[in-house]
Amino acid sequence: MKIEEVAYAIAGETLAVLEQKYHYRIPEEHKRDIQRTVQASLNDILAKAKEPEAAEETAEEPAEE
Repeated sequence: MKIEEVAYAIAGETLAVLEQKYHYRIPEEHKRDIQRTVQASLNDILAKAKEPEAAEETAEEPAEE
């Protein structure tokens, strides 16, 4: 399974939880649109997820005096 397919599936599961647990009513067309949007945004999401790691790495380097 490709990472894009995983993102699509996770978005679908999230929408299912919203419907089952919190009684949201989301039309099927909107569900597919949301899933496709998350799938298309995957590269941006992954890039943002790596940003804190880069910030932590520079913060851990000892300062030169």
